[in-house]
Amino acid sequence: MSSPEPAIEFTWKCQDGIKLAGKRMTKAIGGPGKKLQILALHGWMDNCATFDPLADGLIEKLASEGKVVEVDFVAIDLPGHGHSSHKSLDGPSSILAEYCYYVFEALKHLEWKSEDVTLIGHSMGAAISVMFAAAFPIERIVMLDSLGPMPKPEESVSKNLRSHIKIRGQGKMPSSVYPSFEKAVEIRCKTPALLFPGKQYISEETARALVKRGSIMKEGGKLQFRHDQRLNWPSMLFLSETQLKQMYKDVANQKTSVCLLTAKEGMPFPPDKVAVVTGLLKPDVYKILPGSHHFHSDPDNVGEVVDVIFSWL
Repeated sequence: MSSPEPAIEFTWKCQDGIKLAGKRMTKAIGGPGKKLQILALHGWMDNCATFDPLADGLIEKLASEGKVVEVDFVAIDLPGHGHSSHKSLDGPSSILAEYCYYVFEALKHLEWKSEDVTLIGHSMGAAISVMFAAAFPIERIVMLDSLGPMPKPEESVSKNLRSHIKIRGQGKMPSSVYPSFEKAVEIRCKTPALLFPGKQYISEETARALVKRGSIMKEGGKLQFRHDQRLNWPSMLFLSETQLKQMYKDVANQKTSVCLLTAKEGMPFPPDKVAVVTGLLKPDVYKILPGSHHFHSDPDNVGEVVDVIFSWL
């Protein structure tokens, strides 16, 4: 068994000029298994650092069991997040399906066939994974504390379009600035409870990793976030319930294996919604695990997430 390779930072230029950044971790293991190709997609306002603990734990577990020949774990910063570039001011903004194009670009740069790939998506990243797997054959997807895209009623389409245009007409706001790195971490730790439903939280370790990658230091020790403030805008268009159900069916028809993991103190998904999603997606694994929305990253909970994904693989 070879020694683990350190994560490699990369930058790719997409066909439309967008720069995609991220981390890649590979390990040759040996044994009778197959090569495992994983592309990881983070959540809204996060970045690829959210997957560091999961990547480390999963690769270590796979290596100890000799379950695969080689692991190639790639986590990207989606446009507008982390070290990746922002969309241009005249381009489409705040449309979730737009990110599927960059998954396609990532696979092209990696020279991976989609049908051999495992997508691991957290929150928004899981929604993107569902949409991409509906359009292209994907071997497996892991959905972390997400049921996929969030639809809106068809009757709200005009109101939603108006809301986006009015906010977009005010122009792109500058990124938030904090007096210090420590203050930014403190605020990031408070964000789940302030902005999201339920009793969500995030560990200080996860907050530090996300803030470190998602910010730059300015003069006087001040910190400015890198992310595109347009991510706060409402989307121009949402999927309807009918469209989303068709996507779930398309994923199932592609014979994609699905591992659906939610957190006990994460997003409070209504039981009837869970029943619809599991009925249409037909996941091979569905479990509710300890922890909150970032259970895949928080040190107290990532171990159980790793164990479930390992067993499913």
